[in-house]
This record gives sequence, C-alpha cells and structure tokens, in this order.
Amino acid sequence: MGTNELVEKIRVDSRERVAGINAERDRTVAETRARAAAEVAAIESENAERSRRECGAMLERARGRARLERRNAVLTARWLVLDHVVRRAQDKLLADPGYADLVLQLVRKHARSDSVVRLSEADSRSFGTRAGKTLGKSESIAGGVLIQTGKEGLNFSLAEALSALREELARDLSQILFQN
Repeated sequence: MGTNELVEKIRVDSRERVAGINAERDRTVAETRARAAAEVAAIESENAERSRRECGAMLERARGRARLERRNAVLTARWLVLDHVVRRAQDKLLADPGYADLVLQLVRKHARSDSVVRLSEADSRSFGTRAGKTLGKSESIAGGVLIQTGKEGLNFSLAEALSALREELARDLSQILFQN
C-alpha cells in the first residue's frame, strides 16, 4: 500500500468517523430537544392545571365572601325590622290607656316607703303624682319606672323589658316576619 492509498484510507476513515460523530451529535440534540419539549409541555400543563385550581379556589373564596356578606346583610335587615317591631310595640304600649295603671302597680308592688321612684319626664307629668312615693328627678327613659331603695335599684324601664323580650322573641318574630 502506497502513501496515496494510505492517505486516502485515512481520509475515508476520518470522513466516516466525522459522519458518525455528526450523526451521534444530531441524535443527542434531537433527544435533548424532545426531552426539553416534553418537560416544557409538562411544566405548561402543570402550570395550567395549577392556574385553574387557584382560579377556582379564588372564585370559591369570592363566592363564599359574597354569600357571607349577603347573609350578614339579610341578618342586619332582619334585626332592623325586629327593632322596628319592638319600637312599634313600645309606642303602642305607651299609648295604651292601661299603661299608667301598669306602672303604678309596679310602684305599689316593689317600692317601699323609703324608695325613690324615677319616671320619664312625660310619665312624671302625666301620672307621677299618683305614684304615692317620693319622686326623683325624671330619667331619660321612654317609659316604665326605676325604683331606688338605698343601694338597691330595680329597673322596670320599658327599654329594659323590651330588650329582654326582644332576645326571647327574636326567633318567634323571625319565623312570623320572615317565613322562608
């Protein structure tokens, strides 16, 4: 084998090796690109799913807040209606012809001789002289009576009685007023 043949053989072998290396490079690049594309697709899919879940959770939280705000608004409106009903009951009681007799009965039953009786200004003018007990200065109450005997005080004010009744009757009034 001559030099030319040897050089030619080296060239052919080199070309074959270069072609093999290039083929290996192309195969490795293709595999890397495919792996990267698969990872990108998986990440995009995962992110899309996470975004859907987070959006769903955000929507559910917003809906929950809206339901809570609606419920609070309805409850507030119902309590306002109940307050209005209680105020109307108070007005009707104050206008009732037997109201003065009821207050005077409370005074006779619970006031002792050393008791001081306090009425609202309107009640003091209207029937305070009939109480038969020492009248104190008028109180800023809508109606009813406050009886003070020494350190002991009895509160028969209309506001106190209606407040207690309001709590007791809230469920019953709600069922009557807001039948669902």
